[in-house]
Amino acid sequence: MSVLILNENLLIAKGGERDCYLHPHDNTKVVKTLHTQGNHNNQNELEFNYMNYLKKRKTDLSYVTDCYGYVNTNLGKGLVFDRVMDYNGTPSKSFRYYLANKIIPLDEQEDLINELKIYLEKNLILFVDTSLTNIFCPKISENKYKLIIVDGLGAKRTGAKFVLYKLSKLYTKYKITRQWEKFMRMYEKDVKRAKLGKRPFTRL
Repeated sequence: MSVLILNENLLIAKGGERDCYLHPHDNTKVVKTLHTQGNHNNQNELEFNYMNYLKKRKTDLSYVTDCYGYVNTNLGKGLVFDRVMDYNGTPSKSFRYYLANKIIPLDEQEDLINELKIYLEKNLILFVDTSLTNIFCPKISENKYKLIIVDGLGAKRTGAKFVLYKLSKLYTKYKITRQWEKFMRMYEKDVKRAKLGKRPFTRL
């Protein structure tokens, strides 16, 4: 079986547990690999299982990046996902980037956020790691945007709660509400930071 060679030139982002690389043979895909050192929560396995669960439910995936399964890399097993791109083929930026640089007016931001909230509630999708850097904001036309979740779906760790999320619609709805409240607190905090005009953001 062939092995994908990943290197620093392909590195797109570094996370607490995983690194994200541009796929060396397909610039419309990314490969997420686990850090080789330190403890982790098997985030690739969690996300792979949750995406398979959503697909078995025939869930609408139009606001999340699709998962294409595992590949072997020189850095261990990697999980392949869509890369979020603008309508003109340019790699998209995070929602936090647009917020920090005040590129999208606040009323339009609120419309995009409400659209994503309705999507998550309608499709019973858990967005648990609610960092604004886990949401990308592709331009789908010259002056129109959309929010896409690229990371943080399902659960932060395995266990009984993760099973319960998948078995109980009532519990899932409750969790979606709680996590959305957390997301909105983070969003409102970032809006205040952006208004300072000094861009005190460490990650975009």
